[in-house]
This record gives sequence, C-alpha cells and structure tokens, in this order.
Amino acid sequence: MTSLKNALEEIVVVEVQEQLKHLSQPAREAMNLSEVTAFALNRLPVLYASTSRGWLQQRKRAHNEFQDQIVNAVKQALLGVKRDPLRKSTKIAAGQVETPAHVLARLQQLFSKPSLLWHDVPQAFQEAIALVNQVSHTGLSISDRHRLQDVKGYLQRKGHTHDHRDWQVHVPLPNPELISYILSASYSLTNVLEDLVNQEVTNQLVHMSTVLPRKVGIDDVSAYVLNRLPAMYATTEQGAIWQTQRAKEQLSSQIESTVIQSLMTLSKTPRRLADPIPLLKFEEECEHAVKEMRHVFQRDDITWRNIAPLAEYAIAHEKQGMTYWKQQWRMLGQIYSEMYLQPGDAELSLSQTVEGEVLIVRTHTKSAFGWLADNPRNLGISTLRLFPAVAAIELYASFLDFSIAYTREEMTADGII
Repeated sequence: MTSLKNALEEIVVVEVQEQLKHLSQPAREAMNLSEVTAFALNRLPVLYASTSRGWLQQRKRAHNEFQDQIVNAVKQALLGVKRDPLRKSTKIAAGQVETPAHVLARLQQLFSKPSLLWHDVPQAFQEAIALVNQVSHTGLSISDRHRLQDVKGYLQRKGHTHDHRDWQVHVPLPNPELISYILSASYSLTNVLEDLVNQEVTNQLVHMSTVLPRKVGIDDVSAYVLNRLPAMYATTEQGAIWQTQRAKEQLSSQIESTVIQSLMTLSKTPRRLADPIPLLKFEEECEHAVKEMRHVFQRDDITWRNIAPLAEYAIAHEKQGMTYWKQQWRMLGQIYSEMYLQPGDAELSLSQTVEGEVLIVRTHTKSAFGWLADNPRNLGISTLRLFPAVAAIELYASFLDFSIAYTREEMTADGII
C-alpha cells in the first residue's frame, strides 16, 4: 500500500516529459524515463508526505520553492544519464518497484480501455471474455449463449449497465491525485532509504515503546526521517545494491539518531485526525476489485500482483476455445481453501513440464510457507483428488532463492497414491 511518498516524483516526471519534447526523436528514444527521473531526484530535496494535508503542502512547496531547481536537475539528468555507469545494468526486480498503478496500466492496455479504473476491472474482465466469445466463434452454441447471458446478468446485478462511457476516448482525469496515481505507472524506481528507515523505525519502536509519551505512526516517523536525509534512488539491481551499501556505510548513525529524534518529537506532539495521502484511496479501490475477482472466480489466491497475468491467461485460452480454464481455476481455489490459507497468502498455478503437470505454490508469508512445508501430505491429497495426473508440487517462498519439491515418488512413499 502507498502510505507515504515523495511528492517530487511525479512533478519531476512531468518536467522530464516536457523537456523530452524538445529533443529529436532518436534522442527521445535513447532516454529511459526512470533513469532520468532517478538522476534528477538524487540531486533534489525530498518532500515525503504521509497524510493528505502533508501531500498537498509538499506539492505546493515543490512548485513554489523548487521549480527552478527541478528544471535544472532534469536538464542535468538528460545529459548525465549518458555517463551513468549503472545505466546498462540489470533492470530492478518488478517486486521492488511494481505498484498497483503499474498493474492497472497493464490492464488498461490488455482490455483496450485507457481510462479504466480499479473499480471497473471485474466488469472489464467479464466484458473481455464475452467479447472473445463473440469474435472467436462464427456461430454461438447453446452453451455459448447461456454463458453470454450469465455474463450479461452478472453485469446487470452489479449495476454497471448505466455506465455507457466510451472507453476508447481518453476521458480527462478529474483531479491531480488521480493524475499522480496514473502517472506513477510510467516509471520504475525506488529510494533504497525507504526500507532502511522503515526497518530502523520498527526496531526503535520496540526498544523505546516504554519511554514514549504516546504512540506514533510508523509512516509519520518515516516521512519525518526521510525528509532529513538525501535521496538515494535506483533503477537497477546493481544500483540498488550500491546505494544500499553506501547508505549503510555513510548514513547508518544519522538514520538511527534521526529516527530517535523523530520518535521523541512526534510522540510529544498531539496527533490530529488526518486522512492518508490521496493515492491510498486508489489502492483501496484495488483491494475491493481484487476481493470481487476472488468471489467471482472462487480463488482466494488472486492478488493485485497476479491479476494481470491471470487475465491474460484466461483471455488467451478463451481465444483458442479452451474454456476449461474456469473449471481449473475453481479447482485451484478449492485446494487453496482446503489448505486453510488466508486470501493473498499464496498463489497457485499449473505448469506443463516434460515430466508432466506441476502445481506451483508461491507463498507470500512465512506462516503460509511454514504450514505448507510442514504438511506436504495434506497438500498432496487435495491436489491429487482434483489433478490426479500431477507430476509434482513445487513450493516457493519470497524470502528463499530455491524451491521445495514434493514429487510423485514421495507421494507414493507417503501412501497417498
């Protein structure tokens, strides 16, 4: 969830895009928006906010106090990235920089709906499947007609039939917050100090909890600290490693002392009720859309991270007339529920290998990984009942660089085959 953010990021991106207009087409194509943005941000003040009021104040401050600095920093960046030794390095992992905004942009392209918002995603998915059925078949069978009728009935029940907007027309975005949210999908970068500061805040809260006059919010403390540190953005794996190492060597003591100072200061300040930064509401819409998709397809492993590839998978199979994906999804969802996993704890998928079909389980929490690793027999029983020909089960964890396999031979040894 986007609970705090540097308000300068989108402002710098807009300036980069404006200055790129004055370059030749070959020069524009040679530029990487993320690299230019990171280069400029690392030479500007940071303006983090964790509340709606703070967000508006920081944006106003950026335009009033730092506009000339922003323009000059971007000019330097357009020249500087050519000499940046990190430019040809490995692109930073999507897991470190991808946000729901990036996924929404991908879905907009997939569904050919440029103004798609998160609350429209479930409807857009159903419409896409229905459209594929209409286009792919010269004549609709009785079952096809029934399926289309079911989709239409679903849309009517959801109350979307009143929305006749033309998705092919770029509808003007109604507010600056929405512009910022959509714009954030155009670049991929990370300030490595965010994680380092968050870790230090969490650690200090444990040690200082008994001496603080009152509780403070982690996001408020992190924003306070980050605004007193230099920016350390990276767009590549090597850049992130280098920036992190440099931060640990040069800023460790400063981070610790600033966190302590922040905790003492904010804990003495009466906290007013404040709304979160505006971008958060779009991610709350994302959560609602994901919940609806889980309900529709009976799969609690659907998350904002896998919703796009799942949609691509379903549409591709519909185009080829392979409609069994729906039944497959329901069976995967049944395995998920039988393993007592909470929504979003893991992702399930089937992969075809030379040995046969393999069930892939990617866990997102240590508790989910621990439960499945300790109970492979239970997982095997549920899997074999629904997919009797499965060759193996592979268990992955986000914090491990290897997988745990439960082979068919091991299932036989455990007496479940």
